[in-house]
Amino acid sequence: MIEGWLDLLELLRIAPRGRALQFLLISVLFTILALTAPAQEEATAPEALIQPIVPAVAVPASAAPPGRVGRLSLVSGNVRVRASTEWLDAELNFPLAAGASVRTGAHGRAEIEIGPETIELAPESEIEFVKLEDRAIQVTAVRGRIGFALRRFGDGDSVEVDVSRERVELRAPGRYDIDAGTGAVAVSTEGAPSGFDDTRLAGPNFISPHMTGFAEFDAAGSWESTGEFGAMWVPTGLPADWAPYRDGHWRWIEPWGWTWIDNHPWGFAPSHYGRWAFVGEHWAWVPGDFASDPVYVPAVVAFLGTAGVGLSVADTTGPAIGWFPLAPGEVYWPSYTRDLDYVRKLNRGNIADVWVIQLDANGDPPLEVFDEHFANRRFAGVVPRPVFVSGGAVAPALLSLPEARLENAPVLMGSPQIGPAAHRVAVAASETARPSHSAWVNRIAALVARNMSRARAFQASFGHLHAREPVTRLRGAHLRAPAYAQSVRPRHTILLRVAHAAPPPARGGVGKGFRH
Repeated sequence: MIEGWLDLLELLRIAPRGRALQFLLISVLFTILALTAPAQEEATAPEALIQPIVPAVAVPASAAPPGRVGRLSLVSGNVRVRASTEWLDAELNFPLAAGASVRTGAHGRAEIEIGPETIELAPESEIEFVKLEDRAIQVTAVRGRIGFALRRFGDGDSVEVDVSRERVELRAPGRYDIDAGTGAVAVSTEGAPSGFDDTRLAGPNFISPHMTGFAEFDAAGSWESTGEFGAMWVPTGLPADWAPYRDGHWRWIEPWGWTWIDNHPWGFAPSHYGRWAFVGEHWAWVPGDFASDPVYVPAVVAFLGTAGVGLSVADTTGPAIGWFPLAPGEVYWPSYTRDLDYVRKLNRGNIADVWVIQLDANGDPPLEVFDEHFANRRFAGVVPRPVFVSGGAVAPALLSLPEARLENAPVLMGSPQIGPAAHRVAVAASETARPSHSAWVNRIAALVARNMSRARAFQASFGHLHAREPVTRLRGAHLRAPAYAQSVRPRHTILLRVAHAAPPPARGGVGKGFRH
């Protein structure tokens, strides 16, 4: 039924301006509303108001996604990446997990960082990640030539490269030059590769060198120590109104879903680990207590708005999507898994006691897990929904909302429950070629016939609802109701499932130069 109403509303919006046609559409809409109103009144229980959002790709509740990832730290020329099934245009700070592949064209070059290690791809080369775990790296050199700079190798570590159907074990720090065509491996093990010495960096005093992207901190900011947050990193050279998660865009990447891709070369680590705090008049990134093997998060944020819809914004043609960075002490709960051990690892070092993170009897997180006051929600970034789902640049599309609107909006943990944009014709194209009058009449007649039959079926089905079965309570993540809803009946507690879909269109990116 909702689909039919939306069809009629869309017709009313773009139909010719003749009063008779508009009145006809209005009358049809009100007829359908009148037919279905009695039936809808029969289902006013709180649970009946909750609609399931079923994932397009099933994610096992107990499955834990990869905890360790690499990133594309250089993209030059024609570079492609495959994160799931299809090849996409590569971009700076794209995350890479086990199963991902990267290839370069005739004039392309790429560099991949995995903690302190780097892998360089020469032109016309391809590499695949077979295994990427806390203490194990296994890659396949499919074709071309790669350079593997191994800077750390400790007890229990395993680094393997499959080349020409042979498995080569790298057992000492050094620079390895690997030719996939001949299977030749040239190695220089005279200490760490030149031009990079993590013992000279301040970062490893506060964070693990296994955190991908850690080497960028010293060049882009400074470290400070506070009594409230401990060690924190303050970026420099930014505009006064800068805020996290605004210089970049969103991209749908399996298995995590919505993932933040930051534009800054230093933006990977503070976007996927730790928390952000607004201290005084500037932002500071707080890594939390030291974690030897930090777990990757697609974006350490919470979202605002109605699940599956977004935020309503005045003077706009559709809803928007809003999000804000989580602050120290605030729990991040992912939408893509319910593996309790994994969720605790995600929050370890940033939450004083991870054992408060529990599941209730229904497999949902208890309400007390979520902080009633989110410190950073007034700094939320908000963009039109089409910009968000299509991976558009956030900064030029930012909308301004009153602080009270942001403070009262419902909080969605981990995901806005919206899938990526499907491939479709741009809306602007339909504005230039309106159907003829006869085409409008035929379309309206078809809509009337279709929706009247749906209305009768809908009304009939509700007549037998109580005799069939009781309402089923959906299971999902609890969301905090807005402040203005606290005085009404407790029908505003929202229980949701996760929405998954195919990845959005790719975007390119450019990074820094190779390290030597």
